[in-house]
Amino acid sequence: MGLFDLPAPLYSAIDGLLGFLPMLPRLLLWSIVTGILSMVLYWLCSAQGKVEAAKLRAIAGRNAMSSYEGTEFDEMWPLAKESLAASGKHFLIVLVPAVLSSLPALTLIVWVSNHFSYTLPAAGTEISVQSTPDMSLAGLATAADSNNSYTVVWPAAANPLTIFSLTNESLITLPLSTPVPVVHQRLWWNSMIGNPNGYLPAASSVQEIRFGLPPAEYLAFGPGWARGWELSYFLLLILCSLGIKVAFKIH
Repeated sequence: MGLFDLPAPLYSAIDGLLGFLPMLPRLLLWSIVTGILSMVLYWLCSAQGKVEAAKLRAIAGRNAMSSYEGTEFDEMWPLAKESLAASGKHFLIVLVPAVLSSLPALTLIVWVSNHFSYTLPAAGTEISVQSTPDMSLAGLATAADSNNSYTVVWPAAANPLTIFSLTNESLITLPLSTPVPVVHQRLWWNSMIGNPNGYLPAASSVQEIRFGLPPAEYLAFGPGWARGWELSYFLLLILCSLGIKVAFKIH
């Protein structure tokens, strides 16, 4: 488990209570929660009085620059200097609160990505499996298209299937607990963002296994890239955040 995965058990427990809802309403609900969480934390972390004063100063500096009609550099430079200084101060004042408020939201985005990008196949469904290096697994049927892949019949939880390497190393047991299609050896960035399905043994000859999990689609129209979780989630997240910002006059 990585640093940004620490709240994941809490999110999973809450999502379990919402299991009676279809996937799309649950996804949209998590988007709204992310927007509310990030804006509330920004409001708590920022000194709104100072932010408003810096914002007004920056606006005044830009207005003074835009309304200047002269051509003398000596007259224009103080206006430009004030405008840059005011904009810079406004940026610095909001930078730290913006970063701090985004960290909890990032934990939610990581969790949503892991749980809403793909779906786990039903038991008995055939899926493709590929490995790095190619064809480095044992005991699996070669896929009919022979695209350096295997065919696996997805097992039920009561009848797990263990995948081995050609050197008889135990790699991973199916079914997966989370619909994440890649399992690999632990990498440096997994200390920040972990793989909920665990990792391949560090000394294994197999570096990565990729499962052909079915991608989750939330929209029945539009191009393929628009049907996944990203468009619905981030569009509502932006709208929710802007709505809160305007409604509560957050600077």
